[in-house]
Amino acid sequence: MSDSKSLRPYPGAMLNPKVDPIFKSLFTQNSEASNAALTAFLSVMLKQNISDVTITQNELPIESERDKQSIFDIACKSQSDEIDTENKVLNIEMQGLNDLDSFDNRSEYYVAHLLNHNVRKGMTWRQVPEAMMISVLNFVYDDTIDDGFLTYTMRLEDGKGLKSARMKIIYLELPKYKDIPDEPVEKLTTVEKWAKFFLYADCKEKAEYIRKLADSEEGIMCAQTALDSISQSEAEWIRERDYWDAVMTERTIREEAEIRGLKSGMEKGFQQGIQKGIQQKTLDAARSFYNNGASVELIAKSLGMTQEEVMEAVGDNA
Repeated sequence: MSDSKSLRPYPGAMLNPKVDPIFKSLFTQNSEASNAALTAFLSVMLKQNISDVTITQNELPIESERDKQSIFDIACKSQSDEIDTENKVLNIEMQGLNDLDSFDNRSEYYVAHLLNHNVRKGMTWRQVPEAMMISVLNFVYDDTIDDGFLTYTMRLEDGKGLKSARMKIIYLELPKYKDIPDEPVEKLTTVEKWAKFFLYADCKEKAEYIRKLADSEEGIMCAQTALDSISQSEAEWIRERDYWDAVMTERTIREEAEIRGLKSGMEKGFQQGIQKGIQQKTLDAARSFYNNGASVELIAKSLGMTQEEVMEAVGDNA
């Protein structure tokens, strides 16, 4: 019997759904609770009653070796209960860092790649599916807007959008929901409840509050059941640990790069200062030699300057 210590810190401890691999496991288990949670979450994000969700390939093929690879957290297709509503292809992401303040660029590329990959030969243009990227962000993307639920699509400068709007990006900014009072649960919107779930599902001191959220919202109840299920798995705790190890390694690399960049900048500035000082002393010497009767030709030869540089240095004295 193995005496190795479990990574689960205490009985009943829950994994952190804000961690990429845990977020993915939460919604992609082969279980009724996981599928129901994903369906409910999408219904809230899309503001439609989604009836069915099918998980699809999360690594899209590339057309050439020069193309940037797209690897999604959760790729899926959805079908709505609503009549005359097209099916959708979706990428659902959990994102903890706005890498180089360029997550918007990544979002646009992902949703464009998703749309391109799902437009098949023989389709009419009316059959082109709606491509959507839904990202749960553990950072503030736009601090000029108080609302944490942001939807973007193609629009004119006057705000009018395309009728088809085949591509759409939705952000749920979790930090903006921290200041919203937790209680009473009944006064929270469904979006706010989901945000609170992601924020606090792994917090021991918030366990009773999470139970209240689950009791008030069936979709969150399913998510809580699915999270509890994967939290029994040592393999999932290893995945969470490995994720944080990778995050710390990346932070260390970036900090070292910043330090090296600062050091390099200081050294460069120091060398530039020395060079500037040498240049100034050379110009002063040229003026002194010229004022003492030396010829421009002799000064240039002695100081390693061109005659034009000497003439510029002595200026009006020439």
